[in-house]
Amino acid sequence: MTLLENTLLQYEKDFFNADFCRNINNIESRLCFDFCEYGKSGAIYNRSDMIGFLLNARENRDIAIYNFSAVKLSGKVIIVHYLSHDKSANQYALRTSIWKHENDNWKMFFHQGTSCDRKNISAEGNSWAK
Repeated sequence: MTLLENTLLQYEKDFFNADFCRNINNIESRLCFDFCEYGKSGAIYNRSDMIGFLLNARENRDIAIYNFSAVKLSGKVIIVHYLSHDKSANQYALRTSIWKHENDNWKMFFHQGTSCDRKNISAEGNSWAK
């Protein structure tokens, strides 16, 4: 993986870390002003909704990431795909995020999680993300 891919992978993982999420400056520095998420529940969240959710994180979320891939859409826009496994709930989701480079920082512009059945997804390869 490239340095940028590793950075974006860590940025995705940071949203599962309660210490990171309890600091509003951390969250605000990572979410675009016009951020939008389509949650795996089907709900749509804006930046304010997500900041409120993340600030209330009481503990780390035990979520593993598999098959992480990143594709540059333009000089300042990257899309990432991965399979997540919420170990505490034993739930899997296909996740996609769009990151934009703004003011010398990478910020999440869009995120979508789609619940999936693990038996239909290989944790060994990432052909589904190409």
